[in-house]
Amino acid sequence: MRIKDLPDEDLFVCGHTACPGCGVAVSIRNAIKILGKDTSVYVPASCAVVFGSTYPYGAWKVPFFHTAFENTGACLTGMQAAFEKKGKKVISVGFAGDGGTYDIGLQSMSGAAERNDDVLYICVDNEAYMNTGIQRSGGTPFGAWTTTTPVGSKIQGNRRFKKNLGEIVAAHDIPYYATLSIGHPMDFIKKVEKAKSIKGFR
Repeated sequence: MRIKDLPDEDLFVCGHTACPGCGVAVSIRNAIKILGKDTSVYVPASCAVVFGSTYPYGAWKVPFFHTAFENTGACLTGMQAAFEKKGKKVISVGFAGDGGTYDIGLQSMSGAAERNDDVLYICVDNEAYMNTGIQRSGGTPFGAWTTTTPVGSKIQGNRRFKKNLGEIVAAHDIPYYATLSIGHPMDFIKKVEKAKSIKGFR
């Protein structure tokens, strides 16, 4: 699939309240276009919940669920099990930030990966808890300024290195893991297409 081959129909539509040029909105829009109408979306506390589902500005044309911060992985797997029990072919996808993945939601994502549940988990890593005031997360790079890791004469920013989420997830022996960026749209498309074609946790 090429960029011009993406479907014309948007399943994450305009009218949401994301900041102009928001990378999360672009990521969600393009991923949902690739995954198609038979997709069910799960998002924990994050910017995407605020800008994509605040009444009356709901932007989702696929089923959308606001999960608790810590349980995106659990919601994904529970709903996917229900779809499978009913014989429905649905792709359950979670979009969680680095706070909801590296930190607070790590255990439920790990459980889904360990069981190799047939779900797609996308971590939108903006390297801090951006929705709640730019606090440090396990995804914040070494030396970075956040409101909880200030840069000054006594502290030189974040004192810890970013967790290697790729190695953590790969240790679960899952069928597919990838990193992608909206800055490389063809790579983004290919990787989401590949994830769509694979069964198991990805």
